[in-house]
Amino acid sequence: MTIALELQQLKKTYPGGVQALRGIDLQVEAGDFYALLGPNGAGKSTTIGIISSLVNKTSGRVNVFGYDLEKDVVNAKRQLGLVPQEFNF
Repeated sequence: MTIALELQQLKKTYPGGVQALRGIDLQVEAGDFYALLGPNGAGKSTTIGIISSLVNKTSGRVNVFGYDLEKDVVNAKRQLGLVPQEFNF
């Protein structure tokens, strides 16, 4: 079993004290598909933003195929691809 993505106690607090993420734990095996579902403000975009390193986390760990996104960002990002819902050109 190869773990493609692992989130450990992922937290994000925005200025003003708004908690977007409160200790998310997730493991995705290579080849699996997952969907992030929830109402507005549930933290879906924040989670994807942190995984893609477009948003800074408050605490926790993100590993992409074993590469720590904070300690080995280049190799972690080489494993990722992101297609946003909306393009801003």
